[in-house]
Amino acid sequence: MAELMPELKTYYGNCHCGAFKFNIKVPEITSLMDCNCSICSRKGYQWVFPGAGCFTIEKGEGTLKDYEFGPKKMEHKFCPICATGVMGKRKGVQTGMDIGINARTLRDLDDIWSFKTNTYDGKALEPAYAPHPFKGPEPTADIENAEIYTGSCHCGNVTMAFKTKGPLNEGHEHIQECNCSICSRNGTVLTYPLATQVSIQTSSAPTTPYTFGRAMQSHEFCPICGVSVYIRKLSISPEHYAKYSGPQKDQKKWEGIMPINLRCFEGVEWDKIEVKKLNYKDFGVKYEV
Repeated sequence: MAELMPELKTYYGNCHCGAFKFNIKVPEITSLMDCNCSICSRKGYQWVFPGAGCFTIEKGEGTLKDYEFGPKKMEHKFCPICATGVMGKRKGVQTGMDIGINARTLRDLDDIWSFKTNTYDGKALEPAYAPHPFKGPEPTADIENAEIYTGSCHCGNVTMAFKTKGPLNEGHEHIQECNCSICSRNGTVLTYPLATQVSIQTSSAPTTPYTFGRAMQSHEFCPICGVSVYIRKLSISPEHYAKYSGPQKDQKKWEGIMPINLRCFEGVEWDKIEVKKLNYKDFGVKYEV
């Protein structure tokens, strides 16, 4: 008796700004694959592989930007407007095995944290990734016996230094991953130091800003590799702040904070720190594609 083919389900996806939309037809997704390589770990990719003929572009063909590195065996495709890493296309493999989709972009996966994940050890592949050194000035915050973490986007165009009271596993900084529309797509793990605790340097290209919704802050990313690096607070009126965030007396404190993507930093004690998972999916202005 011929083996029955599993029923296919259609999943719809898009980058955050909606410039690129697509769908995939696959058996119901029950697990995802993550990879600990230098690019996947920075972008928080969660992979699914739809197979031949199962991926359809609905809008924005040709709009995604390619990023390649190392032996250039894979094109990492991200939206140049909002930074969402949508897909990867492998070279030298047969059609149907060449496309991986970032499951974070799929609108139909309500709770990506609930899925079983299988880890691929991409970090072990040669050539090993060499971190980009930070060569800028030390953050200006006056902290006794400080710990300084350095990091970068993937290509090294943006490098950063982060000064804190001690090792992150000692709990001096709030660290979170949330499921809001932008953080869930761009895979950021954020911590919220004062701006004086952070120093950011760019080399060949300034970061690209992306603003949406309440228009209170700008999500800054590297235009070359598409990695989200930090959030810049915008200059807004007290009335605007009060409407969307809270009492005006808190605005100065809010303006002094610079959220940074901890995924970009070297030496983070991931196995020892607590990353709080917060449900902000329905907070504030409702996200619509």
